[in-house]
Amino acid sequence: MKKSKQIFTALKLLETLFGEALIRQSITRLMVICLVFLIASVASAEGKIPSGTIEIDETQLGFIIGGDIGKGVLHYKGVDFYFKTGGIKVGGMGIAKISAVGEVYDLFDIDQFPGIYVTGDYGIALGGGVGGLVLKNENGVYLRLRSTLEGVALAVGLEGITIKLEDAVEQPVEQGGVQQQAGQTYTVQSGDTLYEIATKFGTTVSELKSTNNLTSDVIRVGQVLYVQ
Repeated sequence: MKKSKQIFTALKLLETLFGEALIRQSITRLMVICLVFLIASVASAEGKIPSGTIEIDETQLGFIIGGDIGKGVLHYKGVDFYFKTGGIKVGGMGIAKISAVGEVYDLFDIDQFPGIYVTGDYGIALGGGVGGLVLKNENGVYLRLRSTLEGVALAVGLEGITIKLEDAVEQPVEQGGVQQQAGQTYTVQSGDTLYEIATKFGTTVSELKSTNNLTSDVIRVGQVLYVQ
């Protein structure tokens, strides 16, 4: 009888020890799971890294009329890609211009950039900026836009924002502290025309258009032209 009690006591002790071991094992697993979720949350909060940046600066009239009057530039992999856009609206009366900046995400090839961008509840974190209007096109590229005008909010219609690429202009590359350029450049000022610029630098309008791959006489303030 005494031996039976000893065996019973030993079994109870083993049960207690194994039970405590299982509890410790469960707690350890729970801590590991919590740590994994914490790391994932931190990574999500940091958000995606921008693939490039964009600038849009156009008169409000162009966007009201519609079509491809609105213009902007995408800075991507050391190249400036100019594009036409439509569909952006702003709130407020008496606004003469739309001025916006933003970032592009998940752009792995320039051919992905054109398309129709629409708003939605995408549930993603985007790094590199604060706030703004988040859109996505049919190629999986995200776009975040922010108005640079105080008190002016950007808006998009149900049809979204359309973006079409124009010609690309490769940016000068610095090597050994010296800027390598294909020739002398000129930054377009307010009121400039191709004829005036050509006359100033002793060239012709046709030569300017050919050098800069221009298909029309339209130029924009801030546009960089090769003049020699």
